[in-house]
Amino acid sequence: MLLVLIFPVLTALLAPWAYHAGGRWTPGMWWGYGTLRTTAGDEYPLFIYFFPNFRSMTRLRLNGQRPISGLQGAAWLCSAQGITQRMDLTGDMYGNFLTTENDQMGLRLLDWRRSFRINPQNRRYFDLYGRWHGGELAMQDDGGWERGFHPAPHDPKGRASITFTSGSYYEFRNLCRATVIPEKARIPPPQN
Repeated sequence: MLLVLIFPVLTALLAPWAYHAGGRWTPGMWWGYGTLRTTAGDEYPLFIYFFPNFRSMTRLRLNGQRPISGLQGAAWLCSAQGITQRMDLTGDMYGNFLTTENDQMGLRLLDWRRSFRINPQNRRYFDLYGRWHGGELAMQDDGGWERGFHPAPHDPKGRASITFTSGSYYEFRNLCRATVIPEKARIPPPQN
């Protein structure tokens, strides 16, 4: 019972932005979805949720802004029409301590680590970097999408981009069911 009371108080003291992410009241976590668009024109719906992680935070600055909080959560990638793959999410928030407006974020999305696996080093991942603008989080990858996830031979200069908006997993699932992903662009399942 005491733990249930400590976490909200700790979040309010160390990461008050978590209660006002994306310009609206949030219960200590944020969730939303968008469509990841590649330079080749392929589109993949993506759902994320995250919350502050007080045990992990980088010390490096991003474009002059200092980190204010580590992040932890999960994501679901629409890899083919109606088919999703779960992913682990980690990251950092940079900038303003009280709200997310104009703050930067760095996210790492990794293949989901299955329980009792001894060798998780083969997990694919890609990184997204971006900035909050009101209720939207506009992000671009650093080339990791093309290297690790794109099924066709990759373009080393190709970048994927996405704009996340607040929304439910149910809305994301409907978008995934409606999005036609051509056979050549479908994402294979993880190998681990």
